Amino acid sequence: MIFKRSRLIVLAGLVLLGATVMLSWTQTWFTIVVNDGTAVDVLGSDAVGSLAALALAVFALVAALSLSSVIVRRVLGVVAAGVGGAVILVTQSALEDPLRASSSLITEATGISGAQSLRGLVDVVSVSGWPVPAIVGGGLIVVIGLFATFSAHRWPVATKKYDRATTVVADDPASQWDAQSRGIDPTAD
Repeated sequence: MIFKRSRLIVLAGLVLLGATVMLSWTQTWFTIVVNDGTAVDVLGSDAVGSLAALALAVFALVAALSLSSVIVRRVLGVVAAGVGGAVILVTQSALEDPLRASSSLITEATGISGAQSLRGLVDVVSVSGWPVPAIVGGGLIVVIGLFATFSAHRWPVATKKYDRATTVVADDPASQWDAQSRGIDPTAD
């Protein structure tokens, strides 16, 4: 049953997860308080600017998956899994070192630069819950990408409605007229 709806699951799932990653990117990830009491709110877009590009890549993959052949779908499924892995990697990198991810904003707020100077300047770093949807979304993009790779052969194929018919046209005029309607030249041998 799940394989009958695999195309719908993959396409809708990728759209939803791409939107989740994009939403996470727009929210506050860190609040950094320096020793003079100044609080700096760091958005996901400031900490991990590449998340927007990765979310847009997911949306592009949805369009490509919906129009491609079986072999290309399998390749795109692997690409989607790679994009999901990249989402996890860049988000985890920002979470491991929030000061490095937000150093430009701290420098802008305080006028002090340099990694060691900033570390000595910061009193408190609080992390919000918004990086979690990006990590979970990235993980699910990996799963759905792999699911697309292994279920691509079960997706409906493109219609043959506009393909040229290869049948021989009979000599009667009605049949020749029908052949022309289908795009076949009845005079060609």
